[in-house]
Amino acid sequence: MRDTPPMLDDRLAQTLWDESADAWDRFVETGLDYYRTELHGPALLAACAPLQSVQALDLGCGQGWFSRQLARCGARVVGVDWSPRLVAHAERHEAQAPLGIGFEVLDAARIGQRFAAASFDLITACMSLMDMPRPGDVLAAARPLLRPGGRIVISIPNPVTDCPLREWERDASGDKRALKIDRYFETAPRLLDWNMKRLERHFRTVQYRYTLEQWSLLFEHAGLCITRLREPRPTPESLQRCPDLSDAARLPYFLVVELREDCARPQCSSASTVTER
Repeated sequence: MRDTPPMLDDRLAQTLWDESADAWDRFVETGLDYYRTELHGPALLAACAPLQSVQALDLGCGQGWFSRQLARCGARVVGVDWSPRLVAHAERHEAQAPLGIGFEVLDAARIGQRFAAASFDLITACMSLMDMPRPGDVLAAARPLLRPGGRIVISIPNPVTDCPLREWERDASGDKRALKIDRYFETAPRLLDWNMKRLERHFRTVQYRYTLEQWSLLFEHAGLCITRLREPRPTPESLQRCPDLSDAARLPYFLVVELREDCARPQCSSASTVTER
């Protein structure tokens, strides 16, 4: 269930993630977030390859799950997140099984003030940009941090299926027949209720929604171009391990996008604008 409150500010978005950190850590680390562990996470990791000896910055790293995937493939990783409680969980996991990852409490929009230009070969964001109030500012700050030939590789919800109105039509036995979606062009910030039955404790976060065109404009305005786009689907093996992923074999829930600096970027028309919250 999702609703759009009248006023959402940056402080609330940050506070809710801090309050939800313990439940989030259990959700991901126990394997209950199987869309992450079986679907968009592996797809994002594959898009980041090769990773051996790559210097990587993981934006919105949360409790460090994707940072650890990068490090296990040979990357030297720094992870940043604006939630102190999530970073504390990330540091705890690192202490328990060291991979050489450094974690810092930092608003991703301020990475240009923390890191020198040309510091990283790869910058990633695993399902985190849509939780940031101004992802365009984050991307603009990330671009100068790339070394020559560097890449930004992200995963985000697929805007086509992640609509304000999203409801499965079911048959008499409760099986999913078709996904009903509407209000695609509504992009107001919203509270996202994490209330799935498999969660031990329900929680809420703020999400900032953009249409596909708006995401494209955010990339363009940050001086980046799309060099690869993928719509992850579950493999037969992942479906065997987790049959609940079957709906993701019918519809695209996520996008994995590779971005590079666009030296020949055309001028934006006056109509091609997007307002960040």
